[in-house]
Amino acid sequence: MKNKRIPTGIPELDQLIEGGLRSGKTYLVVGQPGTGKTVFALQFLLHGLMNKEKGLYVAIDEKPGDVVEQAASLGWDLAPFIESKEFLILDASAYFGARAAEGQARSLDVQRVVADLGNYISRMGASRVVIDPVAPLLFTRESMSRVLDQTRLLFYGLQANASTTNVLTTYAVERQTRGIEEYLVSGTFVLEMELVNRHFVRTLTIEKMRSTALTPGQYAFDIIANRGIVLREASEVAQ
Repeated sequence: MKNKRIPTGIPELDQLIEGGLRSGKTYLVVGQPGTGKTVFALQFLLHGLMNKEKGLYVAIDEKPGDVVEQAASLGWDLAPFIESKEFLILDASAYFGARAAEGQARSLDVQRVVADLGNYISRMGASRVVIDPVAPLLFTRESMSRVLDQTRLLFYGLQANASTTNVLTTYAVERQTRGIEEYLVSGTFVLEMELVNRHFVRTLTIEKMRSTALTPGQYAFDIIANRGIVLREASEVAQ
């Protein structure tokens, strides 16, 4: 069980990382808007649903209906899984409902988030969890030490629940100033768009993968209806 791998749903990627993500661990998908972070997350959950693994999607920036609509645009119908209670989209807007008084830092109770997630996971028997994106839960206007404490609380809380494998998305930041969240996860995938011969090409870089034998590389990929992210050969990311 210790070495069990959980497929990402991206076959070409799974071949590169010994069959998938390590069971019970947390992984980060980093990228600018439009690079495919949410597609990656949905593909991970859908693969689980197709194999009778229940999934929980925590929607931070979008409403549940928007998530369902985006999946439908790729040819993925989530409605049957929602109706059968195999899949739940949790609207996280309630955690941001209380407005701080002028001049005061907004406070967000990460301990409550962790407790709620644990309850939902236990109640529905979820084995795959996505938080899309995780940054708003962590980076408030509070002191940096408080932000670090909140970040560790969330990540260790997720990690304590060994029954789930977790994919978190986050906004891209400068490579020299990666967020603290990247140091607490078991692996990091960086999605980017590069200008190649006057055309933008999406790329995926496996930047970190603990306990996995792999050769670091950058891979071009396409987003294809009914399939999602499909990696090309590494050589196709060209000079």
